[in-house]
Amino acid sequence: MSCPLFNTHHAPAGAWASLTFGAPEIGISIDLQEPNVKKSGSLLVGMANSKGIRTIGFAERPQAPRTELTAEGDKENKKVTEAKPANPFGFFASEEIIRTLTPSCDTFAAGPVSFTVYTPYAEMPDPEKGEIPMLSCLPGLIMDITVDNRGESEDATAFFGLKYADMKRVSALESNGLCTIRYRDDWMFAAQTASGAYLVRGLDTPELLKSGTAFVHQNGPVFLCLPVPAGEVKTLTVAWSVFAKDGSNGARRSHYYYNRYFSNVDETAAAVLQHADALRALAKKTDEELMNPQQNPKRRELFCQAVRGYYASSQLLEDTDGRVRWNLCEGAYLWRNTMDLCADHIAWELRRNPWVVRCLMDEFIEDYSYEDRVTFPGKPGDYPGGISFTHDMGCYFTYSPHGYSAYERPNATRNGFYFYMTTEELLNGIYCLAGYALQTGNTKWLDSHRDLLAKLMDSLENRDAPTPEERNGVLKASSTRGGTCGLESTTYDALDHSLLEAAGNLYVFIKTWCALGLLSRCCQAVGDEATAQRAQAMLEKCRASSCLFQTEGSDLLKANAYQAIPGAVSAAAEPLSVPYMLGVLDEKDESLLFELLRAHCKACLQPGVCTDAVSGGLRLSSTSRNTWPSKAVLTAYAMEQALGLTLPQGMVEEIIGWAQVSAREVTISDQVLCDTRQVVGGPYYPRIVTAALWL
Repeated sequence: MSCPLFNTHHAPAGAWASLTFGAPEIGISIDLQEPNVKKSGSLLVGMANSKGIRTIGFAERPQAPRTELTAEGDKENKKVTEAKPANPFGFFASEEIIRTLTPSCDTFAAGPVSFTVYTPYAEMPDPEKGEIPMLSCLPGLIMDITVDNRGESEDATAFFGLKYADMKRVSALESNGLCTIRYRDDWMFAAQTASGAYLVRGLDTPELLKSGTAFVHQNGPVFLCLPVPAGEVKTLTVAWSVFAKDGSNGARRSHYYYNRYFSNVDETAAAVLQHADALRALAKKTDEELMNPQQNPKRRELFCQAVRGYYASSQLLEDTDGRVRWNLCEGAYLWRNTMDLCADHIAWELRRNPWVVRCLMDEFIEDYSYEDRVTFPGKPGDYPGGISFTHDMGCYFTYSPHGYSAYERPNATRNGFYFYMTTEELLNGIYCLAGYALQTGNTKWLDSHRDLLAKLMDSLENRDAPTPEERNGVLKASSTRGGTCGLESTTYDALDHSLLEAAGNLYVFIKTWCALGLLSRCCQAVGDEATAQRAQAMLEKCRASSCLFQTEGSDLLKANAYQAIPGAVSAAAEPLSVPYMLGVLDEKDESLLFELLRAHCKACLQPGVCTDAVSGGLRLSSTSRNTWPSKAVLTAYAMEQALGLTLPQGMVEEIIGWAQVSAREVTISDQVLCDTRQVVGGPYYPRIVTAALWL
């Protein structure tokens, strides 16, 4: 079965770059440190001979209206009809194109033409154990255009063409054994002249392609070409490569790790072509490792799309002290290493590159943690809070000052924006710390943070209440850093009041319950029995306080223990997903938690509650149309795997449709209106790599 034709990223790992395309009528986006899909132009691949041209095209093809007179000489009475623009490139219709998408390969085939893009996402070695090999951080990818000319009696031309938005800004050059299409020193398409490749450029390219004539005029679309003799099959191999030196500024300056191996885009292009066979082999190996033949094909497709979105926002960096840094930009929102995304990304990172989680946590602990004071509703004054972590490490290209995020700001009223997320990020930090330590068994690293475990426990207790006698396991404090508004938000700040405020929130309560279990396991692993016992004591209070969220006569849990907020919150199940994946939390450990959430989720899944009445999609809150595909995947995983529930028919397919259909023009988007299926935010988003859970 052919995969749908939606836009997707083709992104080298750690280069913060993407060649973005996949929908034939939309065009392409060429992105280097610009995480937003834009109209860069058209990409054309195919074959030509004297009979004509056949093209798999990723091109905007507007249907301009044509005006006709309805009667001879009647200039007042006109009829507008749809124009049929000329098609000199012989575009294959969408229904003629068969697409196959795997984690490392994206193949489009039509007639005698096949086009494959290789983006192998192999494991990246731990930099603490040695240098990361060049092949693991190569800032480029390989594309093969194969033309089967066995059924023809005349020679043909295989081609790869670019019609850039402003063609005079790109150059077509032959040098150092390469035919190149180049944009400044930023990016380049290249083919080896030794393979027989040659350049064609000009405003008359269709005729030049059909005649197989090499010719370059520095205007018009430009093509890399390869002769294909009659009766033969030939492959034109093209590299797309990028180059940038600096990776950040502000509180930390860094450069791309691949600068160790390359000094310009010419060198990166040559290296990609030189290692083409190795990249193809690596892509095959990666697919064998990640493709589960027993997995539902549509769920697998979503992961294949998602992992590309993750790497399109990635930077592998080295700072001025030689320390390796990993940055994951929050898509088009631009925040650097958003902590609430870090906690969700571990579904992928702990499987593929666990050291990334360790490096991020080291960075958060050393540079992006802080200690605060807190206030409580109805209590005068402020009290000791404790350690927590910033929402992010900066914005776009800039690292923020240490101890502060770029996102969070103090607010005088609750009508503001960019609220502090101190409680949420404390819990996310525990998820990341515990996730890495428990999954990898790296107790030596965990023991190096032994003092931190007790500080995390202090912070949890202090955000419950100022004194032990008042504590009940429900976090209800607000950081004084957030200003006089007295409000902390959760990661769900773009939803409604059912999930916005952290204090007394059901989602935060469940996440606290799970985080305490994770923290207790960590303490036991390093022999800190005193802190483990404190975590267990607070867990007992959580169990006892679960009654505060129960509703008489209903299985639905209250959205907030202390506020009368209407609605059902299916996202309450989401915090179960990571601890369950880690094998740290199951029903034997927390029978009450599982019992309450199972009954709650069954009630949520009823039609018209959190199962959208129009689309059948999953609402994270019954009162909000705005749903997030990445979080819907986590919630669905928790419901199916941890709680053993059967989701309504078509619900998972609807989640997949939000990526493949709703967001087909912008690749991945993490805010969709679940009733109309309209994308409303979160483009170029990495977090739906949570779909790795389905593997």
